[in-house]
Amino acid sequence: MVNRVATFAFTNTMITENMRLQYKYADINTQVSSGLKSQTYKGIARDSQYLLSVESAMDKLDAYNTNGNIALVNVNTIYESLGRVEAMANTMMTAVTAALGGNFGNPAVTQSQAQNALVETSSLLNLQIAGRYVYAGTDIDTPPVDLTDPAWVPQTSPSVVNSSYYQGNSSIISVQISETLNLNYGVLASDTAFEKLFRAYNLVVNNPGSTNELSEALGLIQQAVDGIANIRGNLSIQSRSIEDQIDQNSQDKTYLSELTSTMKEVDLPSASVQLTEVQTQMEAAYTASIRVLNLNLHDYLR
Repeated sequence: MVNRVATFAFTNTMITENMRLQYKYADINTQVSSGLKSQTYKGIARDSQYLLSVESAMDKLDAYNTNGNIALVNVNTIYESLGRVEAMANTMMTAVTAALGGNFGNPAVTQSQAQNALVETSSLLNLQIAGRYVYAGTDIDTPPVDLTDPAWVPQTSPSVVNSSYYQGNSSIISVQISETLNLNYGVLASDTAFEKLFRAYNLVVNNPGSTNELSEALGLIQQAVDGIANIRGNLSIQSRSIEDQIDQNSQDKTYLSELTSTMKEVDLPSASVQLTEVQTQMEAAYTASIRVLNLNLHDYLR
């Protein structure tokens, strides 16, 4: 067909409309294939800023849960190590009680038990997790307990408080596990319970045959055991708080994920119906275009 002035605009309009249908068909077909409304943020410009904000919030939740899981491992490991410290203290309580019973205790044996308890307890409080000393406060590179410190001297009854064995600092480790929750979860080796325990063992090691020192040591061990039980109770509460916040973060992320899906993902049933409709329109448009383009005035004038 040769375009005339009268038919040129009409022909161009018809071709443009056909191209529009082709583009629309290709776009919907891509949506159905990929499951996404658009392959770029430009295609969802109206929601792109909000979508970026939501995705940023999801990344933060992932970071908070990473922090939370690390803290949870630390708290549970500290809890278990303190269980061993407590068990050792109970064993020593039995030994000191027996020593105070007279004939049932050998001073040399009691002294050896107390020395072993000192070494074992200091080793447990010098615990490292991922290369970090967890009982040293935020001074994570320093072993918190050093029983060779010159200021930590042999004790006699009545003993005096002495935590000079402690080499860490007074800052408690904390972790941020949500936008608003920053949780302190550390335990310091300088805690009163541990100081009393070390002082009690000190008394026994240096005065294994003295009733006065053994009696004071027994009282200190009993107080230390109560203190350790309280610390472990607090760790249990902290562990539960961390677990609850991790669960809450996961729920929030699930909600945000569904929200991003709504903004990014196409409604496949609706898109499939729309694709069929556009395909039908295209077929009709092509058929009509062929018929129009084949029209020739010469055929009607013969």
